[in-house]
Amino acid sequence: MDSRKGQGSLEYLFMIAAALVVILLVIRAIGAISAPYSTALTVTPGSMPNQVEDQGSFKFEVWLEDNGDGTYKVNYRIWAVKDSINGAKVQLVCFGPVENVAGLDPIEHEGTLEPVNYWANYWTPVPEGAFPCQVQFTVWKRGL
Repeated sequence: MDSRKGQGSLEYLFMIAAALVVILLVIRAIGAISAPYSTALTVTPGSMPNQVEDQGSFKFEVWLEDNGDGTYKVNYRIWAVKDSINGAKVQLVCFGPVENVAGLDPIEHEGTLEPVNYWANYWTPVPEGAFPCQVQFTVWKRGL
């Protein structure tokens, strides 16, 4: 009888070990799921034309370039500094009229951006009367 009790205990240990392996695999899979992060940076000509938000593992930059004709080029960069970024959606939202501004649909960056690298794009011509404007970012980064 002692050998059967020992055998049963050994089977329970293997079952517990198998359950722990499954739990570990589930935790790793959850960690690989992308977690969204959203923010918005506001720019206005003549008042802090450059904006930066540094999250440590990634960074956002927005700045203006004067076209010299009463319009501006609104530039942005999304940096993967320490962690990979698995995609991004960026949109320009202005609080004044934007009839002649091209490309106001969301800009999507797909694929994986590895550190240290960036995605960039711009909108132009944005008339001075359209400001203030926000560049709204949503990025998907590797989960915890």
